[in-house]
Amino acid sequence: MTLTPRNAGIGARFGAAAPAYEDHASIQRLAAERLAGDIALLPLPPRPRILEIGCGTGLLTQALARRIGPADWTVTDIASGMLAAAQRGPSLPGQARYQLLDGEHPAGLEGGYDLICSSLAVQWFSDLNAGLGRLAALLAPGGCLAVATLADGTFQEWQAAHAAAGLSAATPRYPSAAAIHPDGGNLAGGVRSERLIHNHPDGLRFLRGLKGIGATTPAPGRAPLGAAQLRRVLAAFDEQGAGVTYHLAYGMWKKSNQHPAGVFVTGTDTGIGKTLVSAILARAWNADYWKPVQTGVAEEPGDTDTVAQLAGLPPERLHLPAYVLQAPLSPWAAATLEDAIVDATSIVPPATQAPLIVEGAGGLYVPIDDTHMMIDLIARLDMPVVLAARSGLGTINHTLLSLEALKRRGIPILGVIMSGPLSAGNKEAIERFGDVRVLAEIPPLAKVDAQTVQALASTIPSLAECLQALGDAPAVAS
Repeated sequence: MTLTPRNAGIGARFGAAAPAYEDHASIQRLAAERLAGDIALLPLPPRPRILEIGCGTGLLTQALARRIGPADWTVTDIASGMLAAAQRGPSLPGQARYQLLDGEHPAGLEGGYDLICSSLAVQWFSDLNAGLGRLAALLAPGGCLAVATLADGTFQEWQAAHAAAGLSAATPRYPSAAAIHPDGGNLAGGVRSERLIHNHPDGLRFLRGLKGIGATTPAPGRAPLGAAQLRRVLAAFDEQGAGVTYHLAYGMWKKSNQHPAGVFVTGTDTGIGKTLVSAILARAWNADYWKPVQTGVAEEPGDTDTVAQLAGLPPERLHLPAYVLQAPLSPWAAATLEDAIVDATSIVPPATQAPLIVEGAGGLYVPIDDTHMMIDLIARLDMPVVLAARSGLGTINHTLLSLEALKRRGIPILGVIMSGPLSAGNKEAIERFGDVRVLAEIPPLAKVDAQTVQALASTIPSLAECLQALGDAPAVAS
């Protein structure tokens, strides 16, 4: 393994810190557990092939092992001391190998990984997005890249203390969460983030904590402070309270399987307008329609008939539900009342020549059976999502929570369609804070018929354009 002088220095500092690393790694432990929890929700195959970048002492490695069980592990780090510490940990279930590797330039790996993961290591890459792109190239079709890293705003108090002392901090500058994305195509996913405040007794203890984990390499071209300068910065830091912000960014991206185009329509709630949205998309994209689980047929016609009429779909473009239930309840609750058995794992999409619009029942966390929610079905069907949302008061919270849940599962989001009185402010907030495109706004309608649907469908971007924005553009008829 050949390293640049900077990477060699980073590896040496982390390697020297390995013996006492975990005594100072509270933020690293938390990030590893958060990331492992997200990864455990992914539809990984049995005994997945896993590549870990920057394993450290094994915090993420062990957190994953507890959650996913046997795997084919390739565990790597740039520092031999860290790699040795990880290898001394509990044995991993399955087959494991430990390897010195520069994760930013992963030479010599054959690829085909079902999961490539890294917790609080890739922030040391000299070009983050290019490095993530090289890692993504090693994924198998359908494989996932999952990372925790640092984003803009991290160490802002330490930087403010430098500014108060008339100096500039040598801590690295991190990108905004929205700017983090692997270079290259065939990936879909996103980044969620959280901010944590770590309070220290004083600035000296903060610096000792960084030294304890080996995170003391200054930004490129920057030299450490002199003793007198450091005293001024520490005094300013202590005066402002000795707390430090960590802006953690969790990225989850999936490599395209190049399957025929399909879109799953779900909503922030029930009664949100998913059926109308499905009809508009079917008309706009000349698509087939399928509702896997239909409930409430005792009180009103099924959604398949409604979409057929609104979108003008002939019978051959419609596909029968896998389950039809009488009560207007969740599939799980309706099946219980009717003494029926629903098994989410038995739901298989129909083979189609055209794109397929799949409409869910209720929102993401509506239970389908005893162990599966609607979001589990979405993840298993491996389709991008169009999220139906209201336009009015409360929609920002509901929509952002739904987007966050989808991002945690690595489910690509094609966009949001809002229904109700037009609200430029809510639309802007959802696009800005959800990092997503609002594909259309449906105003209050005096009449909902085929002509109305045709008019609304004419405003929808093409499916090819929407998929291209995800970096996932199979050939489709739109």
